[in-house]
Amino acid sequence: MNAKNVEKLEGGAQIRNAIGERLREERTRLGLKPTDFQTMGGWSSRSIYDWESGRGSPKAEFLAQAEDSGLDVQYIITGRRIAKPLTGPAAAPAGDADTIRIPLFSATGSMGKGNDLITEDVLMGEIPVSRHWLGLNVPRSRPEALQLVHAYGDSMLGTLNSGDFAIVDTDCQVADIDGVYVLQANGQLFIKRVTRRMDGAHVITSDNPSVRTVDVLDGTQPVRICGRVVYGWNGRRF
Repeated sequence: MNAKNVEKLEGGAQIRNAIGERLREERTRLGLKPTDFQTMGGWSSRSIYDWESGRGSPKAEFLAQAEDSGLDVQYIITGRRIAKPLTGPAAAPAGDADTIRIPLFSATGSMGKGNDLITEDVLMGEIPVSRHWLGLNVPRSRPEALQLVHAYGDSMLGTLNSGDFAIVDTDCQVADIDGVYVLQANGQLFIKRVTRRMDGAHVITSDNPSVRTVDVLDGTQPVRICGRVVYGWNGRRF
């Protein structure tokens, strides 16, 4: 085998390895296990492991189905993320003067038990949103203070469903009113409902009664309030 063929083989292996690493990254970001793809299209966990380890490349049919599951296929293939306008109830910006770009972070706020979180606070892109729409739907928030995070898990089901985007007002660093907040504890993010008690303590709960959890914060725990959820990308204001 001549040097050119060897170089071609090595280049192909590097591309497969990079695609596999990004596939694993996206799967982890969504809290998916390799076995989950068995029910999401009949793909064996062995195939997933092989692709993630660079022993092969994901098939086009898999990537088409993976996009429906929330994986960023563009990023998996090219390593580049392209921010797209969110679909849902928000009107598209009317023009440059009506446009504000809200940062979207890869940090995942867990609505589950907190065992499958992504704690990297990495900027993935900026989402164009209408200033006019924000003024109508979140009038008490500074547009410049807003951020977007993904919400995964089922403990807030009915309020925020798994996969929803949450618009977070980062000016709200104190839980001075009852609401849904993004909390950071032990290096992890949580999206939970916070209510105040008469004695000054805060009660943290989930909205889904079937997985309801209750924690009481009396001020001694190292918990940081990252912001208050002011809008879920399911059309619900908070």
